[in-house]
Amino acid sequence: MLSSHRRVFCIFFPIATCLIMIGLEGQCADLPRDKVVDVHGSMGQAHCEICDSPHGFDWFCSAVRSQIKDVTGQDPNAPEVSTPIPCRVCGQNTVKPTIVLFRSNLPIEFFERIRTDLPSVDLLLIVGTSLTVAPANSLVYKVPHSALRMVVNNEPVGTRLGIRYGEESTRDFFGQGKCDEVFLELMLHLGWIDELKGLADDLPEESAKTLRDRLASANTSGCADDVLSDG
Repeated sequence: MLSSHRRVFCIFFPIATCLIMIGLEGQCADLPRDKVVDVHGSMGQAHCEICDSPHGFDWFCSAVRSQIKDVTGQDPNAPEVSTPIPCRVCGQNTVKPTIVLFRSNLPIEFFERIRTDLPSVDLLLIVGTSLTVAPANSLVYKVPHSALRMVVNNEPVGTRLGIRYGEESTRDFFGQGKCDEVFLELMLHLGWIDELKGLADDLPEESAKTLRDRLASANTSGCADDVLSDG
């Protein structure tokens, strides 16, 4: 998203050095896995809780369909009684999505990336989160004092963590509103309209409508350059 020498961290509860995801599922499928840390795990990955061996998600989904009862009654081929899904490495019946359950430890990678990447961050994006859950919210005050911090949310958050709102703030910026709309406006001002035009068909319905409406608005007001020059 920024020039190549910039290093960005994102806290999500949607070009970064590392994207820290919190509570977001399925929105970063096209990003390299080494750029994403699922702080609270993912419904798109599976592993064994005992030996931590990864299991292919397609295999896991197939096992769920053949071994787990469908409580909704929508799948006529689902078994009537659930049976455990054993780990293919250690044999224990402890295979599940990598979601971090309450009181469970966060992934080691989260703490390793804080140590290696955080000291050189230039911009911290804080998107759609209350910033009330530790230790993920500690990133707010662990980034360098020179790093800018942008909060994209419906309401201000993080004042107890040191975020300052208002004209007197020199490093904190507030993008109030829905994440899709705020980032779309930012991307338009950055001149990325050509890249946006081909994305609508790959987005969820509501996001696609937001993008198409904004592009149509830009077209009716003139060329894209006229829209961007207003900012």
